[in-house]
Amino acid sequence: MSAYHVESETITDLVTLKNTWLGLQQNADCSFFQSWSWMGNWLQQIAMPLSPQLLSVYKAEQVIGLGVFVPASIHRHKVFFSRAMFLNEIPVKGNNMVIEYNGLLAARHHEAAVYRYALEFLLQHYPTMDEFFFGALSSKENISNATSPLREKLKLYIQETSVCRSLTLDYPGDDINAYLATISKNRRLQIKRSLRLYEQKGALQIEAAQTVEQALTFMDGLKILHSQRWKKSGKAGSFANEKWEQFHRVLISHCFHRGQIQLLKISNPDTEVGYLYNFLWRGRVYVLQTGFVVELDKRLMPGYVCHALAIAYNKNLGMAVYDLMHGDSLYKKLLCNQTEMLYWLVVQRKKLRFLLEDTARTVLHTCR
Repeated sequence: MSAYHVESETITDLVTLKNTWLGLQQNADCSFFQSWSWMGNWLQQIAMPLSPQLLSVYKAEQVIGLGVFVPASIHRHKVFFSRAMFLNEIPVKGNNMVIEYNGLLAARHHEAAVYRYALEFLLQHYPTMDEFFFGALSSKENISNATSPLREKLKLYIQETSVCRSLTLDYPGDDINAYLATISKNRRLQIKRSLRLYEQKGALQIEAAQTVEQALTFMDGLKILHSQRWKKSGKAGSFANEKWEQFHRVLISHCFHRGQIQLLKISNPDTEVGYLYNFLWRGRVYVLQTGFVVELDKRLMPGYVCHALAIAYNKNLGMAVYDLMHGDSLYKKLLCNQTEMLYWLVVQRKKLRFLLEDTARTVLHTCR
């Protein structure tokens, strides 16, 4: 008999799950998005009405793996139907809270076994499910290895990839000039010029919210600037999704006192320049959302200025990494010094409908 076994249940008791999750995350190399701070909030606000399924992987009697899978019906191209399960998210019908660095919560040194036994269990005990979505994983190896012996019955494919860019805060010095010395000369001079122009109207200051109430006030300011910039480009920003905004306001209210939430305001006596909404987790700053003033003068670079000040500020806090997360925007390339890939993986049962879908997709691609 294997030392490993898996159990599943529909989640009904968040108090018990919280204690189990917190116990495991202490022994896991997990991101903020896998922590109970994110997951508990997500379950309470989004997933509980959707029959979330908890998978618990055990070695002997010890929990070594946890994952929450949400079932959903998917219609693609108005023709193809699928029953699916999503790991730690439900990116349909406005419920996408944009998780990153996702994955099964696994005890250190047990990651491969957790994925193997969890996947075997899903395939055996959820026979009506056609697809299993593992979104925004920082590695594809555990899924690839777990599905390898089952390739006659399954197809594993990469739905999407995205590069994440971050900055290690181990450069010498601790002020903004020390950071600017690490980037290209051209961009460094542009940012310094922008700083001088802003400071003609008074010294720039960076202020971190000190209370939940102040953090939510900063979020109000961020919303205004963020929405103005997106409207100017003719697109809807994050705050167009009311569920997303409510989710993060509750997250701030619940997690600020734990030291995991950072709201920064950059301003001079004349005007607000920008706001940043970050998560702080195990020495890493996750930059989740920003709002910068729209400037007509192209010499003024509010985004670069705010990030440069926030980088120096967080280095002085003792943080190790400033993470701009996924998306390959130019400013991320210019400000950061390391990359990591995220993978959106799908484990799909081999069925005729999916073969037809793949064929149709190939034909359409060829005809374009």
